[in-house]
Amino acid sequence: MNDKDFEQRLQEAYAPETFRQQAHALTDMLADYLEQAESKRLDHVLAPNEPNALYQAWQKRPLPSHGAGEEALLPFLREVLQESIHVHHPHYLGHQVSAPLPVAALCDLMSSLLNNGAAVYEMGPLENVFGRLLVEWMGKTLGMGDKTGGVMTSGGSMGNLTALLAARQVKAGVDVWNEGNNNTNPLAIMVSDQSHYCIERAARLMGLGADGVIKIRTDAAFQIQPEAIEAAYAEAQKRGRKVFAIVGGACSTATGTFENLEALAAFAKAHDLWFHVDGAHGAPTILSELHQHKLKGVEHADSIIWDAHKMMMMPALVTAVIFRDHLDSYAPFSQAASYLFHGNPQDEWYHSGIRTLECTKVMMSLKLYTCIQLYGTAFFGKFVEHQYAQTARFAAMLKAAPDFEIAVEPQANIICFRHRPEGTRDEDMDDLQAHIRSRILETGKFYIVRTTLPTGIHLRCTLLNPLLHDADLLELMGFIRQLGAEKVKRAA
Repeated sequence: MNDKDFEQRLQEAYAPETFRQQAHALTDMLADYLEQAESKRLDHVLAPNEPNALYQAWQKRPLPSHGAGEEALLPFLREVLQESIHVHHPHYLGHQVSAPLPVAALCDLMSSLLNNGAAVYEMGPLENVFGRLLVEWMGKTLGMGDKTGGVMTSGGSMGNLTALLAARQVKAGVDVWNEGNNNTNPLAIMVSDQSHYCIERAARLMGLGADGVIKIRTDAAFQIQPEAIEAAYAEAQKRGRKVFAIVGGACSTATGTFENLEALAAFAKAHDLWFHVDGAHGAPTILSELHQHKLKGVEHADSIIWDAHKMMMMPALVTAVIFRDHLDSYAPFSQAASYLFHGNPQDEWYHSGIRTLECTKVMMSLKLYTCIQLYGTAFFGKFVEHQYAQTARFAAMLKAAPDFEIAVEPQANIICFRHRPEGTRDEDMDDLQAHIRSRILETGKFYIVRTTLPTGIHLRCTLLNPLLHDADLLELMGFIRQLGAEKVKRAA
């Protein structure tokens, strides 16, 4: 491409009229896609493409030195639609990923075009203001008091790491950030054996090692009992570890169980530990008058994370890291960067890069702030109640069926269950559930996941899709029966 051609292509690429035409065409295509997904005219949730086959198919189309031009946009994006998972399809019951509100997607379009990186106020004025307003609203709604504050970050894993870094800096008894981990007693955190893997990953990233994660045993209902907390603390002392934080789950990823936050808070206070709550999924439960009691004790947390891309119908990623004392939000990261920050960090709350691992950051608060402005906070509380009620109905359907069993009564909108055709031996149950899940993926008719609990492999659904109906759940049960019979017949 010569210089003249480049200049012409550059002008065309930035031409407002070109963008107008592309945006209108793409919006029409996506609106049609939504209609097809919601009405189930799309006959699959995901295309049954094996990973290596999909990679090789695209590998045969090398990246061109000269592009195909703007007219290639829609045909290319149609292929992207066809080969993506369809989270707006009513048969999507998989991971904790929302069917996002379409308005939120429009906000992402605006955010991408504005490209206001939010590390410093000048580059992202409204993002920093919206982020502060949202975090303060969340903290006060959770009952954490008038000094609450924090920062928005990219996902629950990043949020938990940020909170635990603050916990270490405040409670470890040494300035780890500046002096390193020179404590004579190696550090540790205590966490439920049902915690999300990102908690242990955060601990290892912090240099605590495998022995720095002390697991608290849960009971048959996957909940922590007070005596188990004492036993875990004794184990930490036996290992010669100085515990500086205890982590509670609200709710757990595997089963959707809310832990006894009051007991954890009381233990943390008695032993001068930092109390952190992983509320990535369940924190929005506080918006529901019917279910907010499940978070009793969260008001005593020193920190909590809240993912809006789970129970608030936002596109990923939108995570709040909320501190009971907003000054603690400055503890995780505090080194100087004279080309960005110039004053006292605590006076410059409007530079979010002071308090997060990210420097350049997308306008993640824009979509949530906009949708709350449009729909109101009560709308999101009702969404929580709607999904929890539907999950309870699904549990009742499964319990009423002689060939299904649930692992535990659901407390949120996550449910684990197994299909047990008449005469199935216990030793064959894991193989059967694994077969059913594999066949579901092969067909693409539904999307569910699996998890392994102490009693074995279970099928797992997260009812996060507002477009899902009870009839779809009955259809899923029938389809599982069909796949189970297929396995039994093959084995006979």
